[in-house]
Amino acid sequence: MFIRTQGNPATLRIAHVIPGLAVGGAEMALLRLVESLDPERFHSSVFTLGAPGALAPHFRDAGIDVVSAGFRSGLAGFGALGATAHLCHGLRRQNPHVIQGWMYHGNVAAWLGRCLATPRAALVWGIRQTLTSLDHEPAGTRLAIRLGASLSSRPDKIVSNCARAVGDHVALGYDRSRFVVIPNGFDTKYFRPDARARAEVRAELGIPEEAFVVGLIGRVHPLKGHAFFFAALARLQSAGAGLHAILVGLGATRDNPAIVQAGVGEVEDDRCHFLGVRADVPKIMAALDVLVSASPWGEGFPNVVAEAMACGVPCVVTDRADSATIVSDTGLVVPPADAPALAEGIAAMQRLSLDTRHALGARARARIEACYSQQGTTARMVALYESLVSRRAEPQ
Repeated sequence: MFIRTQGNPATLRIAHVIPGLAVGGAEMALLRLVESLDPERFHSSVFTLGAPGALAPHFRDAGIDVVSAGFRSGLAGFGALGATAHLCHGLRRQNPHVIQGWMYHGNVAAWLGRCLATPRAALVWGIRQTLTSLDHEPAGTRLAIRLGASLSSRPDKIVSNCARAVGDHVALGYDRSRFVVIPNGFDTKYFRPDARARAEVRAELGIPEEAFVVGLIGRVHPLKGHAFFFAALARLQSAGAGLHAILVGLGATRDNPAIVQAGVGEVEDDRCHFLGVRADVPKIMAALDVLVSASPWGEGFPNVVAEAMACGVPCVVTDRADSATIVSDTGLVVPPADAPALAEGIAAMQRLSLDTRHALGARARARIEACYSQQGTTARMVALYESLVSRRAEPQ
C-alpha cells in the first residue's frame, strides 16, 4: 500500500528505486543511508521492482515505506503496463523532490518513473561496480547497461561509490559530466573490534585461540573468487601452513555445487568452516586474523573490506575496483586471478607477529573512521540532494 506523505512542508521527499532488497552491498548501503538521514528533514520511500526481499523488514522497522512495483523479471518487466502504472501511481502520490535509482535496472526504472509521473523531480542514478567487460553480465543486464549509456545525459547526477567505475562506464558511452564519486560509509560502532566475540566464534567452531584464521565473506559467485581462494588455501596447506578458513555468505555451504566446482575438495575439511548466511557478520569478522577479498573482476566498493577494517582486521585484497585505495598501507594488495600471489599475501600476513597484525588492524580501523564514516557519506548525499532541489526550484 502506498502511503501519502504528510507533515512539514520543508521535508525533502526522496524516492529510491531498486531491483529488490536482498542482502547485498547496494541494498545495505541504501539501508545505512536512509537510517542515517534526519527524519525531520527527509522522508524516504523505497520502490522495489520485484519482490521486496529479506532486508525489507529492516527498512520498515526504520519507518521507511517499502512498496513493490510488481515487475516480474529483469527488463522483461518493463513491458508490463500495469507494473509501470503501479510505480508511477506511487511516485505521483509521494510527489518526491528526488528520485534515486540504484543499479542498472533501478536507474532505467527511475528515469521512466520521472518521465511519466513526476517530471519536476530531480533524478539521481547509482553506478556501483567496475565494468571492464560485459561478458560476465546476463543478457537483461547488458541491455540495461547499454540503455543506461544512451540515457546517461538525462539524470541530474550519477553517483558512483568507486572511482574506477566512472572510467569504465564512460568508456561504454556514459556521460562523464554527470558523475560524482561518493564512497560508501560505515558505522564504526556496529563494526568494531570485539575480543569476546573472537573467543566465542572460535569456541563455536572448534578453532584454537592461537590459530591463524582467514576469512572470505560474500555470496558464492565467480566474481567473488572462491576458486582462487581455495587454490591459495591448498597451496598453503600443502606447504604445512597451520591455518583455518571461515566462509560466510549466500551459498557458502560445503554441499553447494558451485563450491564443489570451485575446488573445495583440494583443501582440508576440518580447517575450512562454512557458515552460510549469518546475521552476526561483525562477530564473525572479529574472529579473523585476516580478511581476504579474492575478486578476479567486477566489484565496485567492496563493503566487506571496509567492514573488516572497521573491526580491526587487516585485509589481503586483489587489485580490483577501489580495494587498493580503501586498504592503502593497512594491508596487502595482490594481482587478481593469481592464486600463487594470493597465497603469498596470506602467508606474509601469517608471518607477522601478533602485535604487528594488531597494529595493522588498528591503523585499518582508524582509516575507516577518518575516510569512510557513515556520517561523512550521509553529509555528502544530503548536500547533493539539497543542491539539486535548490537548483530545480530556481526560475528557469
